[in-house]
Amino acid sequence: MTAALTEYDGRPGRVRDAVAEVWSCWQEQLRADLTAAVENAELPDRFDIDQALFEIIAAGLALNAAMQLQRDRSAAGRARLAIERALSQP
Repeated sequence: MTAALTEYDGRPGRVRDAVAEVWSCWQEQLRADLTAAVENAELPDRFDIDQALFEIIAAGLALNAAMQLQRDRSAAGRARLAIERALSQP
């Protein structure tokens, strides 16, 4: 998905539209999961869902680049830590 996203994000057409739709659906699901976690008191009431969503997605994109371009075997651990930090905000 990351490869398709970066390849087609600036191109008009059906493939770009399909990639954008799948990407949006994935973000909406992640947002719904974070919202449910707040509602179930698994995350604090004042949890910034938008910021956490951005940071989680950023960690995923960075993970993909580190693994694909640099063959960085430690990238998964750093991505996991970044996501844990995003979820542990006050």
